[in-house]
Amino acid sequence: AQPNPCCMGTAAGEMLAVITGFIEESLSDRQYFLAIARQGPAWARQKLRAIADDEAGHARRLLAVHYLITGQCYRPAVHHGPVCVGQWCAALRERYHLEACSGFNYARSADGTTDPCLSRLFNELSADEYRHADTILRLLERSLQG
Repeated sequence: AQPNPCCMGTAAGEMLAVITGFIEESLSDRQYFLAIARQGPAWARQKLRAIADDEAGHARRLLAVHYLITGQCYRPAVHHGPVCVGQWCAALRERYHLEACSGFNYARSADGTTDPCLSRLFNELSADEYRHADTILRLLERSLQG
C-alpha cells in the first residue's frame, strides 16, 4: 500500500472533522424525516421516507470514507429521542432551508479538499441535498394549494 495514496489519504484526512460532522448531520436528518413522514399527510409520506433513506445512505458512505482514511470505525453520537415536528408547512420550510444549506456545505467542502475522490463524493452528496430541497419545495407547493 502506498503511504500517501491519491484518494482517501493525507488530503482527505484533513477533512475528518468535516466528515464526522456530515455523518452526525445525516443521521439526525434521517431521524427527522422519519418523524415528519409519520406525522405528515399520507400523500407525502413516501417521498419523506425516501429522503430519510437517502440520508441513511449518506451516513453509510461517509462512515466507509472515514474507515478508508483512518482504518478505524467511527461511532456516531446521534441521540435517539422524540422529534418534535410542529406545524406541517413550518416544518417543510425549515427542512427546505436545512437541505439547501447542506447542499451548499457539501459543495463548499468539495472545493476545499485536494483529494479527488472525496471532492467527487462531496459533489454527489451536494446534488442529493439540493434534490431533497427541490422535493420539499414541491411538497410545500402542494400543501399551500388550498
